[in-house]
Amino acid sequence: MYEKLLVTLDGSRAAEMVIPYAEEMAARLGSQMIIVSVSEPGAADTERLYQGYLDSTTQLVQRDINAWMPRKEAKVQSAVLGGKAADEILRFADENNVGLIAMTSRGSSGRGPWLLGSIAAKVLRATNTPLLLVRAPASDSAIQQKRLIKRILVPLDGSELGAAAIPYAEALGGALDADLVLLHVLQPAVFMTPAAGAVPYAQPIADERANAQALEYLKGVREPLKQRGLRVSCAVVVGSPADKIIDYAHENAIDLIAMSSHGRSGFGRWVFGSVADKVLHAGEAPVLVVRGPRA
Repeated sequence: MYEKLLVTLDGSRAAEMVIPYAEEMAARLGSQMIIVSVSEPGAADTERLYQGYLDSTTQLVQRDINAWMPRKEAKVQSAVLGGKAADEILRFADENNVGLIAMTSRGSSGRGPWLLGSIAAKVLRATNTPLLLVRAPASDSAIQQKRLIKRILVPLDGSELGAAAIPYAEALGGALDADLVLLHVLQPAVFMTPAAGAVPYAQPIADERANAQALEYLKGVREPLKQRGLRVSCAVVVGSPADKIIDYAHENAIDLIAMSSHGRSGFGRWVFGSVADKVLHAGEAPVLVVRGPRA
């Protein structure tokens, strides 16, 4: 599942925020790490500069992964790709059977910014490969302790499509000895005020039946995971899905959010593409986005 990790860098400090997360995953999962930069057409002498940058970065990453006490001998490789950044990242991932693409949602290349609105967003829309997007640097204490990902939040909407991230979260939870938190957000019921022409308003308290149904679903997902040795808890909250996912992650020391990019619920009627997009833009925790199987 995670045999090969593809890490994309553009030479900026911001883009390098992804490196410690990729190092932890590679060490604990026994993955091969491939670091790439893309020299776009018309960028003078960029290929040579990127090659020197990747050579030195690869040596540093190799040393750092060894300090993580990897499961097996760490393998770190690098390559400079030529062409349009998003197209080359997608092509390389497909041709090399990459299990995870890891990149920051913001960076600064010689040709312009690698923002969520450009390179990362294009990759997110087009790839079928799981994508790790990092928005903020890991804390120094977490890096020193070699424990970046301790709690993984898995938002679920009750659908098969929305559950696509579960196996990937399970693999990370087992390898990183991390807790999994299964979260369902019940959307508030909408009522009409009795006055003529009044607008609808949302009732922030879910009814007991909907809450019980959601909790029963989460428990059904939790039990097989617990039987396989993982630590798993469940939570049901009420509100706007994206907002509540972000709030829960912030308030409960979540280190990674693992979610599907597609899904539609029998409970709350989430559309995961929209929810995932909002979480990626507004949240600070790293997000692992898994493309749900198409209906």
